[in-house]
Amino acid sequence: MISFQKRTPWSVLLLAASLCTLPGCGDNAQVGTSGGGFSGSPTAHLESASSSVAPPTVVSWFALSPSVLIGGNLSTAKVYLSRVAPSGGALVLLASANPAIVSIPASVRVPAGLNSASVQLTTAPVTATTYVALTASYNNSIVGKNLKVNPPRSLSAFTVAASPTSLSIQAGGSGSSNVVTTVNSSFNHSLLLNVSGQPAGVTVNLNPTMVAAPGSGSSQVDVSVDSNVAAGNYSIRVSGTDGITTHSATIQLTVSNGSSGIVGPLTGCVLNQSGHRYQAVKFQMNQSGTVPFNALLFFGATCDPNQRADQFGFGNPLSLGGFGYTFWFHDFPDQLNTSAIWTVGNQTSQCVDYTKVPGC
Repeated sequence: MISFQKRTPWSVLLLAASLCTLPGCGDNAQVGTSGGGFSGSPTAHLESASSSVAPPTVVSWFALSPSVLIGGNLSTAKVYLSRVAPSGGALVLLASANPAIVSIPASVRVPAGLNSASVQLTTAPVTATTYVALTASYNNSIVGKNLKVNPPRSLSAFTVAASPTSLSIQAGGSGSSNVVTTVNSSFNHSLLLNVSGQPAGVTVNLNPTMVAAPGSGSSQVDVSVDSNVAAGNYSIRVSGTDGITTHSATIQLTVSNGSSGIVGPLTGCVLNQSGHRYQAVKFQMNQSGTVPFNALLFFGATCDPNQRADQFGFGNPLSLGGFGYTFWFHDFPDQLNTSAIWTVGNQTSQCVDYTKVPGC
């Protein structure tokens, strides 16, 4: 789980939560507009640090059952309010980031006196594993969750997927993604990985370049951008082959110069909160905007893709105001023998070693 707070001189609005560990776990996101905030949590809660007024009724939890399915099947979404709905009920607005793959009704009404309501989702067949962000909003609050849609197992003996699927790196900087391979029960073969499509001045390294039999594993994709690379959007293709069949995934690379990015530099730090220390990053939004967000947490200090502890965001868009923010993982308190890679808009951090960074 990941949380964040907006730093303002007037108030502090905190949202905290829990996020299950991949693979197969859906992820939640919550944004509060009156003070700003974000968390990945099936148990998100809203607190005011300095107000005695009862908090407003907000949408607090978005559950999917199932949260992982094969495209073409149905799922159920259930929204929860922090309090029972008022007289006349509460109209919660719903949205899908990719309606062509996951269709959800535009809204659901929570009946008066109740705190939850359910709707049915329909999905379309896919040829590769796809994460679709779903959101529920009510009374200046937003909760989101990712539905994982898989292809039929019969379509492929193995699959190749990138996580995150997008990177934003300033010219002269670097960033990292991961490529994950999965196989069906009858497949037992090593997979050779390679990259293509990167423009001149962009260096891409895979670690490792071979996934041992039976073929399920991951490799870290390290991307370095020379200072003379022109700003723009580029596609990097990561392929895996068993010598007969080849499958691939695409990482969308956005290169920006230092003056064009709306997100300031990402600084790793340790957040002291409620008597615990958390793995965090802080940054300044130079202006309001909607930016892709992803966070990867690893056991150990080296961001080893085989030691992944948690992930959130998956490159899905997040709307932020022009303020300073601190994001942190909430489910691993006081476990500083960890590391993380953060992506917010045009910025992707280096591997942050939490045994070495200062306090926030």
